[in-house]
Formats: sequence, C-alpha cells, structure tokens
Amino acid sequence: MITPLKSTVAKFGALLTLSLLTPTYAMAATGSANLKADDPVGVSFWVISMALVAATAFFFLEIQRVAPKWKTSLTISGLVTLVAATHYFYMRDVWVTTGATPTVFRYIDWLITVPLLMVEFYIILSAVTKVWAACSGAS
Repeated sequence: MITPLKSTVAKFGALLTLSLLTPTYAMAATGSANLKADDPVGVSFWVISMALVAATAFFFLEIQRVAPKWKTSLTISGLVTLVAATHYFYMRDVWVTTGATPTVFRYIDWLITVPLLMVEFYIILSAVTKVWAACSGAS
C-alpha cells in the first residue's frame, strides 16, 4: 500500500532529479554557442535528452506503484535513463560548440549503461523464473 508520505517523497525525488538535469537559461548562457533552431543534429540531441529525463521521472515515480519484485528493475531503468540523459546533454553541448561528433561521450555512456542493463535483464528474469535452474536445464 502506498502511503501519502511515500508518494510525496517519490514525487519530490523525481522533481529534484528533473531540476538537476534540465538545463537552465543560465547554463545555456555560459557556453560560447547556443543551440540553433535550424540545427537538426543539435535539436535531436536536445529532444532525446528531454525524452530520457521524462523516462527517468516516470521510472522513479512508478517505483511506488508496482509489486516489490519489479522495484529494483524500475530503479535500474531510471538509473540507465538518467546516465544516458546526462551524456546526451554533454553530447549536445559538444556538437553545438565544436560541430564535432561527440563519440567519446557515447562510449562512456555505454561503459556505464550496458552493465546496468545486463544486471537489469537478470533481475527481470529472476522476477519471473528461477534463473540458474533454467540455465542449467534443471526443472
């Protein structure tokens, strides 16, 4: 059962996450270049970043509404989208400032998110079956 306090704490946590991730006008003003509306690559980085922030908020808010066996999976999903959003913000800034492809940030993102996703897949499998018994062929 979700208590009002737990719900409030979850909403506050999601809003705090959004406020820390969402770039502000002051952040944009510190760079030497700003995102132009006619820059499709820069705009696509921004759209993807915002979608990942929204997904992060969704996963963290929904943790309180699912069965206990799914809570860890949603937490890891939220972490994956949080890490990816942060890197996409950086990639957008690199693209806008230099016009260069920000490949290094993509690989750093993969180094963090891929292991998290592998752990998440195991946790999802564990929630629906006995993983080691299924892998070994035992019934």
